[in-house]
Amino acid sequence: MRKLNLIVACLLLTVLAVGVARSQSGGTFTITRSVIAGGGGSAAGGTFTVNGTIGEPVAGTAATGGTFSLTSGFWGGGNSTAQIVRSPFDFDGDSKTDLSIFRPAPGEWWVLRSSDGSNFATQFGASTDRLVPVDFTGDGKTDVAYWRPSTGFWFVLRSEDFTFFAFPFGANGDIPAPADYDGDGKADAAVFRASSTTWFISRSTGGTTIQAFGIPTDLPVPADYDGDGKADIAVWRPTGTSGAEWWILKSAGGSFATQFGQPTDRAVPGDYSGDGKTDVAYFRPSTGQWFVLRSEDLTFYAFPFGTPGDVPVPGDYDGDGKTDPGVYRPSNFNWFVNRSTAGILIQQFGIAGDLAVPNAFVR
Repeated sequence: MRKLNLIVACLLLTVLAVGVARSQSGGTFTITRSVIAGGGGSAAGGTFTVNGTIGEPVAGTAATGGTFSLTSGFWGGGNSTAQIVRSPFDFDGDSKTDLSIFRPAPGEWWVLRSSDGSNFATQFGASTDRLVPVDFTGDGKTDVAYWRPSTGFWFVLRSEDFTFFAFPFGANGDIPAPADYDGDGKADAAVFRASSTTWFISRSTGGTTIQAFGIPTDLPVPADYDGDGKADIAVWRPTGTSGAEWWILKSAGGSFATQFGQPTDRAVPGDYSGDGKTDVAYFRPSTGQWFVLRSEDLTFYAFPFGTPGDVPVPGDYDGDGKTDPGVYRPSNFNWFVNRSTAGILIQQFGIAGDLAVPNAFVR
């Protein structure tokens, strides 16, 4: 009799263990998993937490939520994929935008690393070159880079080993517009040719995209407006009929247009709301006000941050996945950043004549 009771108890425990092992919920969620190396530990990232327990979930099933997907099975053998959102102008790879300047006369780049507060400087380029710092090599760090209008050549200083490479793409009169158009984690060289309203994109995955989009007075503002992980061809039209207009050719399909801003405003698109989609936004130099059109519901909000004469330098300076409004004040070389998580940053960095690197793609 005692032996029978023991068998029944073991069966009940087995049923309970299987029930616990299958537990999971959706949205911003916690997943109870099993067979994690060093079981009993906890792994967290983004908007989720995974707790190691004893047991085994149904192998091969997938759980998704937020911006990630997890495939079940023994944890060490399953697969996990996540859309990685990298911060612009992040030269040290800590997911935070770094204060950085370009000194035209000697062609020098100066970077204040957010990871440890140290400085980095290098001579690369000339005063007539256009700054195009993005992550061309896909290592998670922004590469020092420039485009030479007179020849159409791109020059990239690899962040991995500080060797450089160069290649021709574009012609005099083009506007450089690098971005990750194919979603492979590497920025693609691209130019907008206003004379023919044509985009030329050299995809890092292979091939060249040639796309007519825009009018001669447009300025390129490529970014991921539809949240599919690929930069969309887009233009800021200061000469719109009733004010400045935005025209976006979505990589996921379809197009979008809206009137938002005035001809004297500066286009500062970024993901200010942190939903994974770039928001249409502009900075008004005459008042120092920022205006953001939320991608979630197309409502807008405005706030003052800056004064006349300031240079807008939007970026994710605290690494929380949201674009922070910021300005560089050439009169006293001070940076002012309204960080969405870490609060106000005030930092002096630069000298007279310096150009703020995070302003490179502000139109």
